[in-house]
Amino acid sequence: MRKAARIRKLKRSRLFQSSPDVHPLIRLVVLLVFITGMTRAQPLILASGLFLLSILFLTAGLPGAGSLVHLLKRLRWLLLAILVVYGWWTPGDYLFPVLGKLSPTGAGLEAGMLRLTALLLIAASVHLLLQLTAREQLLPALMQLITPLSPRGGRERFAVRVLLSLEAIALVHPVVTSAMQQANLSHANPAAIGQTARHIYRAVLTGAGEAQTGYMEIAEPSLPPCRQWLLPALLAALVWLPA
Repeated sequence: MRKAARIRKLKRSRLFQSSPDVHPLIRLVVLLVFITGMTRAQPLILASGLFLLSILFLTAGLPGAGSLVHLLKRLRWLLLAILVVYGWWTPGDYLFPVLGKLSPTGAGLEAGMLRLTALLLIAASVHLLLQLTAREQLLPALMQLITPLSPRGGRERFAVRVLLSLEAIALVHPVVTSAMQQANLSHANPAAIGQTARHIYRAVLTGAGEAQTGYMEIAEPSLPPCRQWLLPALLAALVWLPA
C-alpha cells in the first residue's frame, strides 16, 4: 500500500522573506475582488478592469501571451453561446425588425457583450495570477486564505489535493494530444472514437498506477504587510462605489 503524500513545512522560506513584490495572499484577495467586480458587468467597471489589466500585462512584459490567446480561443463556443442566449432571448426592440423573431434585440446584444467582456477579463486575470505567482507561493497563500474556514489538517489536505490535481493535468494533456494525433477521426467514425477513448482511459490508469508519492514541500509564508491590504480595499471601493 502506498503511503499517503506528506507535507514538509519550511519555516520562513527565502522566497517570502526577500521578495519585494505584493504578497501572494494579497494577490489572491485582489483577484477575488476583481472577479466580483467584473460579475457586475457594468460598462464603467469593465472599462476600468480592462485598463487595469492592460497596465499589469504591459508592465509584466506580456507573460504567457500565447497561452492566453489559446485559452480564449478555447472559450469561443461558450462566448458565442452567451451572446446568442442574451441576444435572442432578452426582451426588447428588434435590432433588425425586418427579420422579426429571428432578429436579436438591441438590449440583448448589449447585455450579452457586457457578460462576454466580463468573462474574458476574469479569464485574463486568473491567467495573469498564475503566470506571475509560482506554485510554491500560490499554495501557501491558498492555505492562508481558507484558514478561518478549515482546521490545520484540512488546509494541508487541501494543498496536497491541489498539487496532485495540477500534476495530473500535466500528465493527462500529452496523453490526450498523442491519442488524438494518432486516431483517424476525420470522418467521425464511431469505432475510431471509441478506440481512442479506450486508449486514453487505459493510458491515464497506467500513468496513475505508476505515479510515485513522496514529500511535498510547502513553504510557510509570513503574513502580508498591513499596508498591502490597502490594495484590495481600494479596489473594492472602486468596484462597488460606482452606481
